[in-house]
Amino acid sequence: MKLKWIIGLCAIVCLIFAVGCGGEEVDVAEQQRSTIERYLTSSHMPRLVNVKDIANSLEMNPPFYERFENSVYRYIATYYDEGRDAKPAIKQGDEVTLTFTAYVFSGNTPTRSSVYLTNDATVLAELKAAGLNTDFWSVEPLRIKIGETNIIKGVSTSLIGCREGDVVEAYMTLDAAYDNKVVGVVPKQSAVAWFYTIESVGGGE
Repeated sequence: MKLKWIIGLCAIVCLIFAVGCGGEEVDVAEQQRSTIERYLTSSHMPRLVNVKDIANSLEMNPPFYERFENSVYRYIATYYDEGRDAKPAIKQGDEVTLTFTAYVFSGNTPTRSSVYLTNDATVLAELKAAGLNTDFWSVEPLRIKIGETNIIKGVSTSLIGCREGDVVEAYMTLDAAYDNKVVGVVPKQSAVAWFYTIESVGGGE
């Protein structure tokens, strides 16, 4: 009887540790979701509404964000631009080129000090003026084939449905970025933000 009691106690302790360890990462992602949503709806300029709340907005053409796969948030600054609907939309298999700047996102408006990668000549010039060695960074447009190019999940997800010429901000939690990996100057379990302009969209073969 005593042996059964000890075995049962050990099983409960193991279960508690398993739940605690497994829940830590979930809590980080959930905290990042809350931080991103709070930023987009309060500190972000312009302030954004959830796409689901557009019908309740008193503003004509309110700026909004969309959430995908519970991990990626997208704001298209050019969404209401005249003629946008006539431009090609991105779908799986398309080839796109981007000018982008990627930031480690902490919940505040991204600044040059949080840039970890870019091919934007203007940004590179500013970083170089600030003393950063940018000799190994390229100003060539980033070329991506949706579904094939090895790039973080959040970027690919945010591109689907965008159109050529769009100016986009994509915010993503760790599970859509680098997860528990340390990549360059990006700490593990970081939320990141990619600001990009879609220079071209071409159909894949």
